[in-house]
Amino acid sequence: MSKNKSQLMNSFVSEHVRATHSMSDLQADHDLWYKIRVLIHDLHNIANDHATQARTQNTTDELYVSGPYFTLGEAARIKGTIVPSPILTEIPEFEELEFEGDLEHYLFFEKRKASGDARPCGPYDMGPIYRATFMVSREELKDEKFLGRLRRAGLSEPRTNVTGNVGNNKKMKNGRR
Repeated sequence: MSKNKSQLMNSFVSEHVRATHSMSDLQADHDLWYKIRVLIHDLHNIANDHATQARTQNTTDELYVSGPYFTLGEAARIKGTIVPSPILTEIPEFEELEFEGDLEHYLFFEKRKASGDARPCGPYDMGPIYRATFMVSREELKDEKFLGRLRRAGLSEPRTNVTGNVGNNKKMKNGRR
């Protein structure tokens, strides 16, 4: 991404981050909440699924809160959301970090900076953090209804029909659906 485009995105996001939202605001927007769950699912399953890898690797934000998951406006809403601080016991993956692990993480970040990748963490690190931050349980990520929609539709936007209702926008044949 070019420097000018990056600056434009950052100014757009920072302009919209001023308006704060709550977690319940995000949850009330069912399409946005679905996308958040897809991101969390993908961060947890990047090693196992090619579609997940493709979506995650196409993000442009260092925290993965960007396209293909979210529009600029949605990313701004998410980044402007006030969330309760997760308790470390809610993130079991980080309960037992010790000095050696911390040192390995530091060296990892140094290598990452040297490679030009500005992301502070890999997707496998962000998954548990986002799961705790957005209070999404492992069971929600394994829910068959959610997984079925993900397999069927991926991140596709809901279609709005002529009346403005969200629904299946199939072509009409002889005036009928």
